[in-house]
Amino acid sequence: MLALFMAWGYGTALYLFYLLLLRLWRERVDAVLVGLFFGTLTAAQFIANKLVDYGVGVAPAGTVIFMTNVAVLDSMAIYFGRRFALRAVRLGFFFQAAVAFAAWSASTLPPPAWFAERAAVVDSVIAPSARIAIASLTAYILSSTVDVYIVTKWPWLHVLLRAYGSSVVAQVVDTAVFISLAFGPELEIIWGQILVKWLQIPLEALLIYGARRYVAALTNKNP
Repeated sequence: MLALFMAWGYGTALYLFYLLLLRLWRERVDAVLVGLFFGTLTAAQFIANKLVDYGVGVAPAGTVIFMTNVAVLDSMAIYFGRRFALRAVRLGFFFQAAVAFAAWSASTLPPPAWFAERAAVVDSVIAPSARIAIASLTAYILSSTVDVYIVTKWPWLHVLLRAYGSSVVAQVVDTAVFISLAFGPELEIIWGQILVKWLQIPLEALLIYGARRYVAALTNKNP
């Protein structure tokens, strides 16, 4: 359970950092959120190589920053609408595909003889297998699309109900699709990761409420 409490602490620190960035460039909150969306998506992909025992389940270390990515997506959908968020999701898909291709390309380049042993270790970290890459991209596009549609479906509901509800459903989709395609239908692993992700969802309130005043100043409206 210590790892779970540490994850909450790290997640809180990340959200506070994001709010600082929003404050520093509050004239373009939309651009900051898009930048955070792409940045956290890429960071989560590379940190995912380390597995962590959170006490309630085993999940990649990248789960912490990945869940902040979900909060950023929810914020874009809530404050700037479905069309804006879906466009970011589609761009993110091609961006992730490009990153995966760049990582694979780098792994095919011949290293100097003195670096060969270390290069093999580096390649195993930065270059995903074709199966992992396909599973990751498929899970991403499906879960993110589901998330955006749910969070924008009932605008009269409280903003946190929309954000939490969409994240709960989307993370079931993301985890089930990714694990099933990458490793097979391992139910114990799937439910362990889902539980770890669910327990980090409440932290989304930090970003959603923290960003509200900056968005209101930009758009002159609140959700």
